[in-house]
Amino acid sequence: MRKKFSDISVKKGLAWLKVGWFFHHFMLIIPVIVLIYVDKGVSVGDFFLIQGLFRLAAFLFEIPSGYLSDCFSRKRVMIAGALFSLLGFTIIAAAYGFWALVLGETMLGISSALFSGTLEAYTYDLMKRNKSQKQFLKEFGTISTFASGASFIAAILGGILFGYIGANGILWLESLFAAITVVALLFIPELSEIKRVVKQKSAVADAVSVTVNTLKNPKLRNLILFPSLFGAFTIVLLWIMQPIMETAHVPVGLFGFYLGINQLSAVFFAKYAYKLCEKLGEISVSIITIVAIVVGVAMGLIATHINSMPIVYIACAIMAVTPAIRMLNNLQYNTLIHHSIKSTERGTVLSTRAMTSTILGALFLIAGKFLMDGFGITVTLLFVLAMVTLLIWSLKNAAKYINKK
Repeated sequence: MRKKFSDISVKKGLAWLKVGWFFHHFMLIIPVIVLIYVDKGVSVGDFFLIQGLFRLAAFLFEIPSGYLSDCFSRKRVMIAGALFSLLGFTIIAAAYGFWALVLGETMLGISSALFSGTLEAYTYDLMKRNKSQKQFLKEFGTISTFASGASFIAAILGGILFGYIGANGILWLESLFAAITVVALLFIPELSEIKRVVKQKSAVADAVSVTVNTLKNPKLRNLILFPSLFGAFTIVLLWIMQPIMETAHVPVGLFGFYLGINQLSAVFFAKYAYKLCEKLGEISVSIITIVAIVVGVAMGLIATHINSMPIVYIACAIMAVTPAIRMLNNLQYNTLIHHSIKSTERGTVLSTRAMTSTILGALFLIAGKFLMDGFGITVTLLFVLAMVTLLIWSLKNAAKYINKK
């Protein structure tokens, strides 16, 4: 009887997670976000800085959010994440100017932190109820496919709707979708069987202890560092696409189309991540992702310096695929991490992983602000290309702990 209850609980939880994650990722704002922020009184360089500050805000809340999910309630932490998302979009809709936008992005950064390690920890331990956690890569790939599908549809609609309802219309719709996410998460089951017992004198000391031990562990440290670095590269390539397309005189109406290519690619990588890893092997897949970064940078340089519009369109399409490979990389390495940690530490360890990714992304974006304002797109892309050596070094270290095909 208990097994039957667990099966129903798992299916119900996964179904409502897919609904909530779909609406959380229905981002109409993304294909026109640079235009919206410039319209609200900031420069393109300021936009990069604001995105860097968003990641710093997420960084500050990563460990507390993961630890809360281990000790308190993963369900409630995710609901809080959806509420902060609602607050963030509401502030940005009503905002004008740099600091008002920073405040709104700070709320979104906190939301990101509350979801980052908690969603995966919840999913993995929910699947442990019916002993199906070995299928985590496939199942979480499906959840990610729902999210990427939402992003794909929103990417197409965002550019179209922007011309009709304007910046604030888009932002108020995002607030509505955040509210729907809150409602969906209210229906997921509580994992009352997962609760960390604090062994230290204080919760803070316990959280710090788990984080330090995670980073001291050579296997976990290297399995965290490579995908975190990779994520920093892809986030820069994603945000630099719009300035590149503006420089190359790509019509604004096509911005959503190219972001749609990005999100459709993410759907593919989410759905087939486990198959690619099974057939090619973890290390081969990792090498392919590094090559993709180099190709993406090359396409950005071509789009910026070639006058032929057909070539520009093709280069932008190829470049749009590159950031989507982050989905494959994340699923691949997070699964390796899941199989190496305990349930009572899962949220905190995954938040440590997210914290590392967030701070590296913030540093890359803040550097991008000064490179974009001071030297332009070409130098920024060459900087990214030169930093690929860091990825190669990191993969060499991580490969020691990865099963070879």
